[in-house]
Amino acid sequence: MIRYLVTSLAIAIVMLPVGGDPQSPNPAINATGNWNVNPTGEALASGMLRLRQDGSTVAGSYGQGGTINGKFEPGTLQVDATWSDSRGNGWMTIVFTADGNRFSGQWGRPGSRPSGQFDAARSIYPIVTGRYHVNVTGGTDFTTREITLRQLGFNVVGNYGPGTQLNGTMALDSNTMTGTWQGSSGHGWIKLKFADDSKSFEGTWGLVPGSEPSGEMTGTTGDNAQNTAQLWVKGLWDVASSGAAFTTSSVKFQQEGQTVIGSYIGGHLQGTLPRGSHVLTGTWRDSHGTGSFVFKFASDGRSFQGTWAAKSHDNGSIIGKRVIAAMPAVHK
Repeated sequence: MIRYLVTSLAIAIVMLPVGGDPQSPNPAINATGNWNVNPTGEALASGMLRLRQDGSTVAGSYGQGGTINGKFEPGTLQVDATWSDSRGNGWMTIVFTADGNRFSGQWGRPGSRPSGQFDAARSIYPIVTGRYHVNVTGGTDFTTREITLRQLGFNVVGNYGPGTQLNGTMALDSNTMTGTWQGSSGHGWIKLKFADDSKSFEGTWGLVPGSEPSGEMTGTTGDNAQNTAQLWVKGLWDVASSGAAFTTSSVKFQQEGQTVIGSYIGGHLQGTLPRGSHVLTGTWRDSHGTGSFVFKFASDGRSFQGTWAAKSHDNGSIIGKRVIAAMPAVHK
């Protein structure tokens, strides 16, 4: 009897897990994919969220530069994560359903109660149905400023003017539509990469299948449409600068599209002013040396405030006021 008890006890000890209580393996779901998010309360993210799972680790992206990093709690459907975007960073909890096709959760700032909640459903592609305001370079084959798209499953059809049409297919995991276009001036191929929220895209187009692109195309829809306008700064500006650089009373800007070149006594500058932006960034050179600058223009295009930095580690501020406008400040 004693031998039986000792033997049974030894077997039980051997069967005990090392280091604590037994834990189930990670759930057999795959979080990788696109998710349509619906927020309640303060919204951290809405629309399209992209997740990628590697083992028990989950990483995600949303909006303009938002990121998520987390990990499944062992044996559960819960991911404890952190978020980071232009507003700062904080914590997040995500709980998946058993089939892996939905999740819900909440988020907050460091050390705080939840700021908002959310639920989401899996989507195998972004929904790109809608009207997009577009800008096209490379030729006159696309003379329109709008493209209308309609999506059914993976397939997308659209038009960009009388008698013209697009036909394409959405990729499973890259937010990319590839297809063809045909209009009164010709026909060819097109490839568009959509943002996770489907509100904008950028891409290329060409004439002969397999050929190099003939031009580029960007588009925005919804609330982003007004941001496609090009701010026009060409003309003469009164300026005042602190420090040794830009020791001039005026700068003359020349502009071609997004490229801006400026000249002033003893110096010059060159920069880029993207469509939809009021910020000109670039480099300068004068008798003081060389360096970089950032000019932030007012919404009416009549003034700017900025900073400059020299390679010699000197830096300063600069302000400007428009004197002569060669054309309207905002150019559609």
